[in-house]
Amino acid sequence: MLPSVVYGHDQGRRMSEADDACGVPDPLRQAVQDQLKARYEVVRPVPGPGREAALVLKIDIMDIVTVSAGGPTIVVIHAVLERPGLPPAQFKALRQVRTPYADITAETTECSAMDAVIHGLGVDVAKWMRKPEDGVSLVNGE
Repeated sequence: MLPSVVYGHDQGRRMSEADDACGVPDPLRQAVQDQLKARYEVVRPVPGPGREAALVLKIDIMDIVTVSAGGPTIVVIHAVLERPGLPPAQFKALRQVRTPYADITAETTECSAMDAVIHGLGVDVAKWMRKPEDGVSLVNGE
């Protein structure tokens, strides 16, 4: 399953590439795909008359916060899983990481912690897809 990852709307404002200094969509798509492939086998429903066999996962990036090195790195997503013959299930997740001051070097940027945030969101989405309950919200995996 290759999820769709796009910039979403939050409080009437649409996110865009200009709001994203770290290039989140492609790595997030890959992290979700890797987690689904490595941890769980997502079973597709058996096709029936007039039904498509594929699950469709859509992920909207609702907010991205990156502050100078050492500041918080935050990503908020909203995911919708469309399943044939079942109502869509929705999920929200927020991941936040702060680089400890002792780990900051001359090469540390505001995007240095983004890999950890993206990996964590991939884990969260894969975990939710094991039993996709509608309306689930996670903050840092809990």
